[in-house]
Amino acid sequence: MSRMLNFVSRRSAKIEELPFISAEGVKQQNGKENSKLWLVIDDIVYDCSTFARQHPGGEAVLKNFGGKDCSWQYHKIHGMNSNKANKLLPKLRIGRTKAVENPYDKPKTDHVEFIRVSTGYN
Repeated sequence: MSRMLNFVSRRSAKIEELPFISAEGVKQQNGKENSKLWLVIDDIVYDCSTFARQHPGGEAVLKNFGGKDCSWQYHKIHGMNSNKANKLLPKLRIGRTKAVENPYDKPKTDHVEFIRVSTGYN
């Protein structure tokens, strides 16, 4: 019963009330060797251990980021207006953290620029 209350209180807690989890603690929960599958988005830790099998993009997408930050990828794919994804996140959050590594560099631009090339035809 107390586990359920703790779970419910974390879901409704303000971000600053969530427990702090060190970057090393997050890194250890990478979904391998019977560990939990934790992901970080905007310094918030989410336990995706159970949800990963239900993820519409596939379990492998989330497992790729186990124990890591995936903030820019989440925002690029889901955007700020993804109601379904944004409604789910509070149910999965378990803590807050700092300095968790994202293994991929963020692209310099969010769009492709086209260069006009002169063909000699007007």
